[in-house]
Amino acid sequence: MTTVIIIVLSMVMLILGITLVQKIFQSGFNVVDITDQKTSDANNKGLTVGEEEELQFYLPGNTAEIAQGETFGVAFRFSPEKTGTYDYLTEVSEFDKAKCGDISPGATIGLGKSGSLGTINSGENQYGLIKITIPKEYPISCEIRYLVTISGENYDKSTNFDVRAVRKKVAGIF
Repeated sequence: MTTVIIIVLSMVMLILGITLVQKIFQSGFNVVDITDQKTSDANNKGLTVGEEEELQFYLPGNTAEIAQGETFGVAFRFSPEKTGTYDYLTEVSEFDKAKCGDISPGATIGLGKSGSLGTINSGENQYGLIKITIPKEYPISCEIRYLVTISGENYDKSTNFDVRAVRKKVAGIF
């Protein structure tokens, strides 16, 4: 009789334990889904439109603030209206000489200065990344405007984004 009671209690505890573990895993998956949705929403909010809606940067206000001595990636999305093969070129279009002095802003563009976006079908998205490095010697508040030109067969359009040098934060202190 005692053995039967122990077996019944063991089975009840096993079922309760399995149910508890299942609920814990299910709530974990729900948290991941909610996080993915919120991240997607935040990315879409951060998406700013250039002159043409086909080319969009992931920069609030089309401006990036980069600390001296740091590298920053500027992501963009290109979605053409016509199917074709496209290339892009990133170059410095202007900078504020009064704030920047005698610097060479063209040297700030690292990876992603130019490249092929490949063949893109109409309405599809292609993504790219331009890495900008602000050397330590750049003055704070130095502003540089970069021009990104997308070209292809019967297509040549440009839009720009700005970069401002800021002081590097050290352990939360500025």
